Order: sequence, then C-alpha cells, then structure tokens
Amino acid sequence: MNENNVNVNIENEEIKSPVYSSTFLMNKDLYYDFCSVSYNRTKKIFFIFFCLVAYLIGINLLIGDYDIVLGFGPFISFLMILIYFRTRKSIKIGYERMVISEGKEVTLNYELFEDKVISHNHELKREYFYHQITKFFETKNFILLHLQHNLYVTIEKNNLNASVDEVKSFLMNKCTLVKKKKFINCANDKKWSLVVLIALIVVSIVGMFVALALKINSIF
Repeated sequence: MNENNVNVNIENEEIKSPVYSSTFLMNKDLYYDFCSVSYNRTKKIFFIFFCLVAYLIGINLLIGDYDIVLGFGPFISFLMILIYFRTRKSIKIGYERMVISEGKEVTLNYELFEDKVISHNHELKREYFYHQITKFFETKNFILLHLQHNLYVTIEKNNLNASVDEVKSFLMNKCTLVKKKKFINCANDKKWSLVVLIALIVVSIVGMFVALALKINSIF
C-alpha cells in the first residue's frame, strides 16, 4: 500500500492554543479571597438600610413618633447582623464542601481562547462563552467573570501567563454584553460590610436612646 494513499483522507486539524491560561490550587486562603465577591452585595444591602434607618429615625424624631424609632432601628440592625453572619457561615461551609467532595483542595485550570473559556478540574471540562459573562469583578488574587446563577470564571492573577492588565483588556474587548467596562474591586468588601454594619448599629442605638429620652420627657 502506498503511504500517500494512507493519509489521503486524514484531516490535519489545527490544534488551537489558548491565548491566556491560569492554573492554581484553590487552597483555603484563595477560596476566602475569591468569596470576597459575596460581600459586594452584602455591603450594598447594608448601605441601603443604613441610609433608610438614618432617614426614618430622623423623620420620626422630628414628628414625635418615638415608638417607631424604638422598634424599627434595632429590628433592622438584628436582621443585618444575621445576614452578615449567614454570609460568613456560607463561605465556611462552601470551602468545607469543596474539600469533602474532592477529598482534597482542588487544582483548577482556566484557558482563555479567542471565542471561549475552558475550565479543567481533573477530568471534568467545561466551556463558557464570552457572551455569557455579565459583570467583571476583581479581588486581591482573582479576576472574576460573573455568569448566571452566581457562577464565576476564576482567573488567578499570580499564575497568569501574561500581565493582569493585558488579560483584563482582552476580556473587556471580548465580553461585549458587559455594560460596565470596569472591574469592580471587592477585595475589601468584607471589611466595608462590617464597617457599614457597625455604623448602622450605632445609629440605631443612638436613635433609640434619643427617642427614649424624648418620650420620657414628653410624659413628664
């Protein structure tokens, strides 16, 4: 048999290489850093309720409706405290589940191609397309690409095969459906969530004591 005839029907498909890639071990420190993005929403909720509580306390003190101030502020503060500790607990449970399900900390690999992102976790392979990405986030160690249902493509900065700014520029050009061409930095959102929560509690307590003093004064 002629060697040329053997190869006549074989397609020499070009093997594409990723433009950028990142491989890393998702240890506890990195997992908790990745979960900084969870506090971004918490921080916004706390800030909204801080403004609402401060406004309602001020208005009700002016009109003399002290009972609302005495009950509203502490109740909202209690709910926000529950949200904060629930977020912390969810992150802790998430890390423990990851380790239990895999039997160890997971090594992840993300490859950025011209038309899609491919993730590898052992033998599990997933593909994501740039039109699926809705928001950009950033933590101390990660570039995070938000997909639906709180799913993220996690690109570890320290193990990139290129500069972080170069990769961010590439992603902003590829992800055409992202409205805000900006990476939201949430590295310190856990700290800011706690700061706003404490401010909310302080305003509630001060408002409660002022309302109580004015109510007693109005009685006597």
